[in-house]
Amino acid sequence: MAQYVPSSFGPIAVLIVAVGLGWGAPAHAALPEAARQMITNAAREGGKAELATIVKFARRSYPEDSVEIDNLLLTLENLQARPEVVTPAPPPAPAPPSVKWSGRGDLGGFHTSGNTDSFGITVGANLTRKSTSFSHQFRLRGDYQESGGRKSREYLNAAYQGDWTISDEHYVLGIVDYERDILAGFRHRTTGSLGLGWRLIREEAAALSLEAGPALRYEWYRNGNENSDVAARGALTSSWQMNDKVRLSHNMELVSQDDNNTIRTITGLQAKLTARISSQISYDLRYQDRPLFGKQETDTITRIGVTYDF
Repeated sequence: MAQYVPSSFGPIAVLIVAVGLGWGAPAHAALPEAARQMITNAAREGGKAELATIVKFARRSYPEDSVEIDNLLLTLENLQARPEVVTPAPPPAPAPPSVKWSGRGDLGGFHTSGNTDSFGITVGANLTRKSTSFSHQFRLRGDYQESGGRKSREYLNAAYQGDWTISDEHYVLGIVDYERDILAGFRHRTTGSLGLGWRLIREEAAALSLEAGPALRYEWYRNGNENSDVAARGALTSSWQMNDKVRLSHNMELVSQDDNNTIRTITGLQAKLTARISSQISYDLRYQDRPLFGKQETDTITRIGVTYDF
């Protein structure tokens, strides 16, 4: 026989059932971190198609988290829309100016005419240091000969020239030149000069420069006398690369004093034998319009030898 449940308990029963159902239902879970990370990576590193695919499967896998997925997409979109603050990179440090060293040494024989007529040996060296604005050149030349057990020629020339480039065509120069030539009548002669140079031609195969400026010359003669004088110096230097093996050069220098003028010209022809070794012949002419007593005005030296570039 069915028992009767009083009607006054109906509302209470409904409330108890509703509360029980609420306690028994699982609580809403947040979007898993793995899904959140996949969406974030797709938005930052992938394309639009990849992001759309990831979001599509996330919505299917977690339909109850659609609102959270939408909020995540909105946050990522706002982050991408913000301009990135780029820290400017520091300017690169200026490269140090390139410095180039080059040099040449030669050894050979010579023949002289004029005050003496003889054969002998000659040794020379040339060292150059070049940078962007400055160049330094050191030159050394020595001739020596003995005839009949006696020293018949002893000539030494050492020089330094420094150039400071002030434009493509002009440069300032300083020169110190030392000579010793017993046959010419002086034990020592030193010439110092400052001046300005003009690069008249500066091509790959040809070069022509003109130099001019005041000079000061000291001379110690063989007879014991000494002399110093203010002078003017001028020089013309030229070179012509005739082909990839043959080079022609010509240098002329004039030193003008009140009572004496000195002219020296050197013409040389070089032919490459290997990358560093060349054969060379040169003709050296020196002229003084007022030579010492018993000396001739003109001396010439023809040198033949081999050079080595380094």
